[in-house]
Amino acid sequence: MVGNDTVARMDEPEREREQVALAGLQGGFLHALPRPAAQRLLHEGIRINVPAGALLYRHEESPRLIVVVNGLLRVFLASADGRQVTVRYAKSGDVAGLMMVFGGPAPESIQAMTSSLVIALRVGTLRAMAADDAGVAHACAEELTRQLQRALDEISLQAFLTVRQRLVRELLVLSATDSGRRLVVHASQQELADAIGSVREVVTRNLHQLADEGLVEIGRDEITIVDPLALAELAHGLSRQDG
Repeated sequence: MVGNDTVARMDEPEREREQVALAGLQGGFLHALPRPAAQRLLHEGIRINVPAGALLYRHEESPRLIVVVNGLLRVFLASADGRQVTVRYAKSGDVAGLMMVFGGPAPESIQAMTSSLVIALRVGTLRAMAADDAGVAHACAEELTRQLQRALDEISLQAFLTVRQRLVRELLVLSATDSGRRLVVHASQQELADAIGSVREVVTRNLHQLADEGLVEIGRDEITIVDPLALAELAHGLSRQDG
C-alpha cells in the first residue's frame, strides 16, 4: 500500500492548488460536477504521489475515492487463488472508487501502473452533496453508467478475444513514448498476465512469438513496440493466430 510519506494534505499556496484543480478537471469526472462541488472536493482532498506498482486500495478496505491527475491506474478483481483480471483503466481526469461511495466496499482493487499523481477525495463529502444537490447526483449517475459500460466491454473482451489478442491490446494500452521516441511498455510479464487474466508462462510464450515476428523487442525491464500498426491489426482480429 502507499506509505504515509507519499501523502500530503492539499494546503499548498492557492496558485498551486488551482493548478492541481485545473489539471484534475480536464474533461473528467470533476469537470462534470457543478464547479462549487468540484472545488470543495479538491479543497478537502489529499494529494498522493504514487510509485508504479503501488496499491491504492485493497478490496477489503474502507471505501476510497480517487481522481487521477496524471498517470495510469488499473482497477482489477482477484480470485481466491490470487489470479487477477483487469476491469478498466483510469487515466488523467478519471475517477476510481465511485461505486464504493454509494455501495460500500467493493470486490475490486486499484493499482498504479505508472508513477502517478492522484487526489483522494472525501467519500462522506460526495455522499452528502449527492443527497442534497441534483446536479451532483446526476453527474455521479452518468459516471457510474459509463464505468459499467466500460466494465462490460472489458469483460466481453476478456471472454471472447484470444490470449494473443488480449496481450497485444494490453501492450498498446500501456505503451508510452520514451526519450528516444520509442513506444515502450514498462510492465513485468507477471503484471501483463494479471492484467489479461492469464498466467505468466502463456504470456511469455506469446511475447516471444511476437518478438520472433519482429513486432516487439523484449528487454530486461521493458518491451519495445516495433510495429504498432501490425499490433493494432492483431488486436482487432485481423490475425487469427493464437498462442
